[in-house]
Amino acid sequence: NENEYSLLLEVALVHVDDLARAHIFLFEHPDTKGRYICTSATMTIKEMSEFLSERYPEFQIPSPESLKELKGPRFFRLSSRKLLDAGFEYKYRIEDMFDGAIQCCKEKGYL
Repeated sequence: NENEYSLLLEVALVHVDDLARAHIFLFEHPDTKGRYICTSATMTIKEMSEFLSERYPEFQIPSPESLKELKGPRFFRLSSRKLLDAGFEYKYRIEDMFDGAIQCCKEKGYL
């Protein structure tokens, strides 16, 4: 639904396994205090459209041109610098996140 795309002009992403690993990491490092942002990648909807179209050509992904006129709120760019400075390392790349999601959706019959 194109009306919903405006909410995704820019999104922060993290693999669910990295999120769980970050929680465990912080529990195991009692010297870490406060809140931590856990996001391994940030993409604009244009970047996501290009990435998904190139990586999964079998699916109909809206073109960047068709998304050009979308308007919506822009959120602050999130940073995991505090988490990384504490020594945490992300394991999964953006390709891993989407490959896993696509595979799961295929297995469940959603795609």
